[in-house]
Amino acid sequence: MSISLKTHKMLWGRSGNMCAFPNCKKELVMDESETDDASVIGEEAHIIARKENGPRGKSDLPFEERDKYNNLILLCSIHHKLIDDQETTYTVEKLHKYKREHEDWVKNNLSQDFTKLREEEIYASYVDKFIELAEVDNWKGWTSFIFGSGQPSIHQGNLNKLRELIEFIISRVWSGRYPELERAFYNFKYVANDFISVFEKYSVRDKFDHEENEDNRMIWTKKFYKIDEWNPELYQKLGDKYDFHCYLVEDLALEMTRAANYLFDMVRKYLFPGFRINEGVLLIQIGPFMDLSWKTIRIEYRKEEKENLYQGLREFMENRINRDYHRGEGVNEDYFPRFH
Repeated sequence: MSISLKTHKMLWGRSGNMCAFPNCKKELVMDESETDDASVIGEEAHIIARKENGPRGKSDLPFEERDKYNNLILLCSIHHKLIDDQETTYTVEKLHKYKREHEDWVKNNLSQDFTKLREEEIYASYVDKFIELAEVDNWKGWTSFIFGSGQPSIHQGNLNKLRELIEFIISRVWSGRYPELERAFYNFKYVANDFISVFEKYSVRDKFDHEENEDNRMIWTKKFYKIDEWNPELYQKLGDKYDFHCYLVEDLALEMTRAANYLFDMVRKYLFPGFRINEGVLLIQIGPFMDLSWKTIRIEYRKEEKENLYQGLREFMENRINRDYHRGEGVNEDYFPRFH
């Protein structure tokens, strides 16, 4: 478990960015780069520790509930250390009382835009759902199948989650408060939609895959260049077509990574500066190459690319060669509808 973005927003917003310890009210910041004074860094303290051997950790509260809003209190570093060093003095009941009284004080004494706070909490809940459905914490792992062995593949579960994520983004109620953030969500949706469409054009399930869990079954790119006749010219033509397709699938997976990294930039800009600072940007692992090596690659939109982001499949085919990293190039009309 980890603290969700929505929980971060609720805790900081409802605490007024202040230490909740009685008579402290010290204004806090989220990131140590914002100050040279360690005592003003806000710390999201657990009332009941994450683990049983931590402060006040012996409790009936389930471990999966310990990173939730109701079990957290915002403190400065000094008072965080104090309550954990003196856990018999600062009991669970006393800390809940401190939190409740502080948040009531904030509500009654500070001028806050509660509509803005509520809208930001809703945005944060959308980000949390994105992290879940895109399997962000295992991004490098599940996408590695797309880039492995010259035959892009993906687990059925990941494909299903991408579809669910696309529908989730389309169906959200957007407040319009942060257009750039909303645009970033939709940009990912456009890329993911084209990724699925292109991948499934030549996808096939392994008939020998007897995995009982449907989500764990692997969907492969069909090796359609394999033919039952001696025809070197056709074999070469189909081989080139297969390579083009595989590289296009990989390039769209790279673009999904750029889109996700851009979305997270917007989250840091508008919602929470410390969002995924410890984890860093999403990376891609590609290989093995001819020398059996693997490459870990960082990919993001350049400054000029952030003006237009993803402009659709045709333009992406034309311009992917200019991205920071690409696998293929050129346009193939087979991927577009034909009207007669």
